[in-house]
Amino acid sequence: MKLIFYGEKLSNIRKLNGLSRKELAEQLDITEQAIWQYENDSMLPRIDVLNKLGQLFNVDTKYFFTQEYLIHKVSEEKIAYRAEDRESRKKTKLEITFVNFLDYYINFFEQNLLIPQMPIMDIREKTLKMLQETNEDRNECIKKIAEFVRTELGLENNKDLMYTLEKSGIYIVEKKLGTQIDAYSTVTQDGRLYIVLGTVKKSAVRRNFDLAHELGHLLLHDDVDMDILSSADLKTIETEAHLFASAFLLPEMQFVKDFQSLTRKSNPDYYIELKRKYLVSIAAMEMRAYALGLLTYQENRYFWGQLNKKQYKSFEPLDDEIPPVRPGKVRALLKFVLDKEVMEIEEICKEVHIRPDFLSYLFNLETDFFKPYLTTQKDYFGHTEVIPIGDFRDKTSTR
Repeated sequence: MKLIFYGEKLSNIRKLNGLSRKELAEQLDITEQAIWQYENDSMLPRIDVLNKLGQLFNVDTKYFFTQEYLIHKVSEEKIAYRAEDRESRKKTKLEITFVNFLDYYINFFEQNLLIPQMPIMDIREKTLKMLQETNEDRNECIKKIAEFVRTELGLENNKDLMYTLEKSGIYIVEKKLGTQIDAYSTVTQDGRLYIVLGTVKKSAVRRNFDLAHELGHLLLHDDVDMDILSSADLKTIETEAHLFASAFLLPEMQFVKDFQSLTRKSNPDYYIELKRKYLVSIAAMEMRAYALGLLTYQENRYFWGQLNKKQYKSFEPLDDEIPPVRPGKVRALLKFVLDKEVMEIEEICKEVHIRPDFLSYLFNLETDFFKPYLTTQKDYFGHTEVIPIGDFRDKTSTR
């Protein structure tokens, strides 16, 4: 029986790892033309090249000789980047491949579980209806939607934002996105929502705003084709997502009451306790307050002068004291499935011809995450020690 090399699988796994053909060729010490020929099924790689590919991508060589299983559920028009980020077409295609892999393996691990209807789906439908039926200014509608969503999610304290969004049904993961991209969001063809956060170390308040911003995209811009928007249109939807995040994290009635207690509204140092409470940056709180008419023009000018003078634009008070929270839902899913022996990691890897390190890379897990499940003699966990799917918050999930 003749073995068939599937070049599409090499192309996809190369993109998953963020490599161009040229970069992969350099790592394998072959020509870029050779990579092109492999991926277009024009030439079969030598044995030594196959072995290097397996080591580099943490797969068995047999991986490249089985048909592609990846299901393409994400497209360019559904990737919500910052306006400037969309200039990189290459980057967008790489991230599409990443989310398609991510979605495939989450489906793989969930296939034997009963997953209930998630609240975020109902919230999205109601939000869309509010946008379609409103006769008022769109920005005013977005503010109302933000407070409506906060109420629907039952978010009382911003420190619980990550947990609340994951519990609502959004899948949040971390990935190396470089220094230019903070986060992005997308929705699959069958309606699964993703937020991808960069792993570059940043403050908890910055991460909270990223989460709220991407939530805004997922709720407000489902009907927007991101791939054909002009630069001006992209800036408009970015502004809308910012507006949503601000109103969502700083609900008007509560924030106005707290802000009015400040004795020096134009001095950034007087915002520190509010920052501790809301987990929102000093700069973002002032912008929200100014938009609500809580500062005069002169107070606003003086505030930004002081912010620059104190060099708070790059680093604010408390930024190094409040640890950012890490996602926990996907980790809890994997632990639940493996602890309960719904699946065996060896069987999973054997079925799709990958190695555990492939999954560690995909889900941004520590390299020894699967080690307890690879030993012959297992430590079996009692029921109380297993993280349930419905309550995956882990106190160790903060940096």
